[in-house]
Parts: sequence; structure tokens; C-alpha cells
Amino acid sequence: MKRVSSFTVIVAFVCLALVGVALIPLLPVKLNPSRSLPGFTVGFSMPGTSSRVVEMEVTSKLESMLARIRGVKRLNSTSGNGYGNITVELDKHADVEAVRFEASTIIRQTWPQLPEGVSYPTIHMKVPDENASRPFMSFTLNAPSAPILIQQYAEEHIKPRLANIPGIYKVELSGATPMEWRLEYDSEQLRLLGVTLSDISEAVQRHYRKEFLGTHNVDTGNGSREWIRLALVPESNSLGFNPAAITVTATDGKLLRLDELVSAVRMEEEPQSYYRINGLNSVYLSITAEETANQLQLNRAVMDEMEAVRQVLPV
Repeated sequence: MKRVSSFTVIVAFVCLALVGVALIPLLPVKLNPSRSLPGFTVGFSMPGTSSRVVEMEVTSKLESMLARIRGVKRLNSTSGNGYGNITVELDKHADVEAVRFEASTIIRQTWPQLPEGVSYPTIHMKVPDENASRPFMSFTLNAPSAPILIQQYAEEHIKPRLANIPGIYKVELSGATPMEWRLEYDSEQLRLLGVTLSDISEAVQRHYRKEFLGTHNVDTGNGSREWIRLALVPESNSLGFNPAAITVTATDGKLLRLDELVSAVRMEEEPQSYYRINGLNSVYLSITAEETANQLQLNRAVMDEMEAVRQVLPV
């Protein structure tokens, strides 16, 4: 057999080394390696119910049904007072989309058998890397303005620019006190009309209720098909709360408009805490990277973009 010369071996190793050096920029760089398997969590609520009842009537039933799905490696469940969740860990070879569809079908078929008062169980897919869901960069935005105005400005002018950077998974803003609708009423008027606070609460919930109808297989137009979720949602805009569009049923069966019973005012929630830097109100901006993103390069891209944003900030 002809022996390979040393020169050929050296040249081959040098070529392979050069190829490896050229591919280094494509490697994802992060603080922690990806180790977790894919999976999902099923969550639901059952207000006013003890953890024991939640476990016996809901959690155990859903858990036994989900355990039949092919590709399930492990199940963990938690039942608390008024809530429950089931964490499903999948085998690394499992088809995540197929498992998700099967889980949705099981939940839809099981839900009518669950006790009244149980919310429709929701499925939250698990990010393969647990650390991928954690922000890798955070900024603090402060200004001599109300926190809600700072957050609105960031939503409109900063968040879209950062979201367009390749490798960004999501950009989140927090810290501003959310807005709420406050309803004021005359308790004597409600008593005379035979309306209780529970009647008003049920009317508002019924008006804005979202109802899951099921799934449907549709043609996407390019020769393939995909499953979509169908739901009944209210036409009203949640930001445009309109009491006149909500009907309240009194104890005697009489129908009353909500604006005849209460006055609605949109205002900030009562702040639970205050956070200021040098006496200025502040808002947090958190950036989460995609699992395969090179976080060192992404960090530089984000810093460059934030520097460009800083140049156009209002004085």
C-alpha cells in the first residue's frame, strides 16, 4: 500500500484548521450551554378551590390524558389554591408541532368533563434553552416625565429599532404603572335598582369573554396546510372601554346599560413601588437573544443601535 507523504498530511490539517477558523464567527457564544429538552406547560385556574380539589378534579385528569401522548418523557404537576399547571418534558426526537396539536386536541376533548369554574387550559411551549428566555441585556430609561409617557415613547421609537436587529428574540419594557378603568357607583342607586356588584362584574366579564372554538386545517395557498386556532373574541377594543355597550341584568330581569349605573374614568393604577435614578422616573428595557445568536456580536450591534437612538432622544 502506498504511504501518504508527510507533506500531504500537513497540508490537509492546515486546510482543515483554516476552515475551522473561518467558521468561528458562526458559532453561538453565550454564558451557559443549552442543555434542556423541548416541552410545554399546561396551565389553568379554578378560583375559590382548594389545592386538594384542584388536584383530584382537574390536574390528575389532565395529567393522565397527556401521559398518553407519544414522545412524552416526563410529567410534573403543581396544584395550588385556585390554580394548577402541568409541565411536560418531551423526548429529543419528538415532533414538537405534532405533540402540541395532539395536546390541544386532548384538552379540547377533556374540558367538557372538567368541573364548572375551570378556565380553559392554555398551552405554553417551552423554549429549548431555559436561559434563552432570560434577558442578556438590560437598559434603564429615565426622564423628568411620568413613567407611562417614558414607556410609550420607548414602545414607539426604541423598541421597533431594536426588534429589527438580527438575533433579537424579544424586547420588553416594564416599570411604568399600567392604566386601568376605575368604575364609580352609588351604592344606594344600585340597591334601589336591584343590582349587585356581582351583576356588574359578571356583565363586564361576559362582554369581554374569549371562547375557544377549536382548531381547523386550512390551505396556506402554497400547496401546504396548517392548523389554526379558532376563538370567539369581542369586537370592542380593550383600550376603548365603553360602558354604554355593556348590558347588566338586574335581579328582577330588567336590562340596564352600565353607563346608567357607573361612571368610568381611565387612570393609572396605584403604584406599588417607586424607582428613580437621580430623582428621575425610570423604565426598564430588557432584551432577550435568540437561542442560536452570538451574544458577543449581538451585544455590539445593540450598543451601536442604542447610541444611534441616544442621538435623537428629545432633550
